[in-house]
Amino acid sequence: MPAGKNFYDVLGVSKNASDKEIKSAFRKLAQKYHPDRGGDEAKFKEISEAYETLSNPDKRKEYDMMLQFGGIPGTGGAGGYAYGGGAGGPSMADIFGSMFRGEGVGGAYSSYGGDSAGFDFGDMFGGGARRARKGSDLKAVIDVSFEESLHGAKRNITHRIPSTGEQDTLEVTIPAGCYDGMKLRFKNHGEYGVNGGPRGNMLVEFRVAEHPLFKRKGKTADVTIDVPISIYEAALGCTVDVPTPSGKKLRLKVPAGTQEGKSFRFKDMGMPDAKRKDHMGALLATISVQVPTSLTDKERAALEKLREADERPYRAKL
Repeated sequence: MPAGKNFYDVLGVSKNASDKEIKSAFRKLAQKYHPDRGGDEAKFKEISEAYETLSNPDKRKEYDMMLQFGGIPGTGGAGGYAYGGGAGGPSMADIFGSMFRGEGVGGAYSSYGGDSAGFDFGDMFGGGARRARKGSDLKAVIDVSFEESLHGAKRNITHRIPSTGEQDTLEVTIPAGCYDGMKLRFKNHGEYGVNGGPRGNMLVEFRVAEHPLFKRKGKTADVTIDVPISIYEAALGCTVDVPTPSGKKLRLKVPAGTQEGKSFRFKDMGMPDAKRKDHMGALLATISVQVPTSLTDKERAALEKLREADERPYRAKL
């Protein structure tokens, strides 16, 4: 860091700057000096180091305390603090030597009767802020129609990088068979790393719209559909045309005496499996017996005759 400059000077803000002002200043400078955008790498490291400290309330408090001692050694900070010791007190060399060893200010200061205040600059000045660190991951959610989840699609999404404010556009391939909550990871499209560290990732989550007929069975490629039939059809048997996700129709033969909730499985008639290429799920057609809520006089009379003739012990177990 140039002589006479502190972290506030590096970011171009006052010592009373708010967190919002510090963040805004860093974003503007990061966008200007980031190496990936042709900026000055040394300058970017300098502003990253400053932001790393000033954006952390605890580190900022400790840093402000150090400025009260007379500046940072080697920077020619305000007050021109001598690097030799004063009468009855530790030298700045002692204080900072202690800090660089990770002992905190108290390691050198307490032996002179001072109050260490529990400071520990070992991480801040011992390389913690200068270590190369990977950028954080970013997240995005894409709304997907049922048709898109069935056949697959492509979508361009544009997101903003928090540190620089720049926009990043990413082409996302929605895989055929994607399910609600499915996530894809795109490397190096997240936040920029610190001090030469790699970029983070972009995590894209799919939010698949519900279909009025077909329901996805969890994360599998199996699909369910309710097939309503009348009590007469359930008793006598019937044939029903059942739609499939692909648009084809299947002819389902419902046997006489079929009960509510009975499922019929049709292999390879569900959704594509997003995790297994060239594999299809099944279609599960579940019978839903519909009981009339109102009857004509003719229907009632016919059903009453059937009831009188029916001698089956339905409630024998009770």
